[in-house]
Amino acid sequence: MNAQPLNILQTCFSHSWGGLEIQALEVTRQLSESGHAVCLACCSTSRLSLEAEKNDLAILPLDVTGHVHPRIVWQLSRIIARHRIDIIHCQLSKDIATVVPALTLSRRRIPLLLSKRVGSYISKKDMFHRFTYNRVDKVLAISEVIHKNVLDTTPITPDRVLTLHDAIDTNIFSLQRADRQKVRKELGLSDDIVLIGFVGRFSPGKGHEELLEAARIISQKDENVHFLVVGEASHGEQRYEQKIRALSRSLGIEKTVTFAGFREDIPDVMAAFDIFAFPSHAESFGVVLIEAMAMERPVVSTNCDGVLDIVVDGETGLYVQPRRADELAVALIQLIADPLLRDQMGKAGRKRAEELFDQRKQISTLEGIYEELLSTK
Repeated sequence: MNAQPLNILQTCFSHSWGGLEIQALEVTRQLSESGHAVCLACCSTSRLSLEAEKNDLAILPLDVTGHVHPRIVWQLSRIIARHRIDIIHCQLSKDIATVVPALTLSRRRIPLLLSKRVGSYISKKDMFHRFTYNRVDKVLAISEVIHKNVLDTTPITPDRVLTLHDAIDTNIFSLQRADRQKVRKELGLSDDIVLIGFVGRFSPGKGHEELLEAARIISQKDENVHFLVVGEASHGEQRYEQKIRALSRSLGIEKTVTFAGFREDIPDVMAAFDIFAFPSHAESFGVVLIEAMAMERPVVSTNCDGVLDIVVDGETGLYVQPRRADELAVALIQLIADPLLRDQMGKAGRKRAEELFDQRKQISTLEGIYEELLSTK
């Protein structure tokens, strides 16, 4: 580690469980493993808190809901002052509504960063947001589309925004460490069956409807194809999952599509796939795409938003228009019929993941940002 050990407070007051929360957990874990003293402030009843405990990470339970929390603000201000925090890194935009007042009360002029992972369609240039965002020293946008969104919707000046992609551990997501046959045996799939997979939470806009329609189209042409949908509904999204499962039944593809629910063995799941499908209508980034590419899987993805930072059309995968099940089916059929192209795209994807989205490189860059900000305080 090049950076000096720091006393870091990470925050993520989210009750959901998805890519944003997983990245908050992983950044905390990686910084801890790099030798820093890191504490994760999160809601005590959240899935993030549970997963942090499983990873033996230091947790500060603060049950933040809504926007105004005088008691929690006071409590956090005392913690910041008493524990001599060097730097605070918010992993969720709404966190700064609690953290900035706490910092003000603590009277400590320490760097504050915000990782911006979700775009906003609301202008945040009113007096309250000017107060909170003006205290943020650096915004780390996870993609170019989010970078632009930050400049368009907040009072942050261009010199305080930079793009830092989310990343994965490419040692964990590696074919050499995964068991391709594990999941395929569970499903009773022979080697000649092409398995098309999707991993992600059940949430409107993820494209489950188009994926199922594409599965219907493909199953009418090729019986040697199976679809595996991995993931579960997050907080408040259970009805959507029920709707998607019902759609599968109404399309008559119950034997073609398997819903696997939540799984922790994602590298083994990815290894079992032959093709990864990502039909999201809009996505600020898409870490699961990096995971698939690191596992040498070609991807068929919609050509929208943050995805453009990840997938190279014709090199690591194929692009299709959002909400077009017919285009999705055509692209999948092209890869089903061409094992050589799948292999070429998979290897190109692995190379791109190692070069641009490796977690060790990301953490090293993040440490450099921390040190630079500390040197100016």
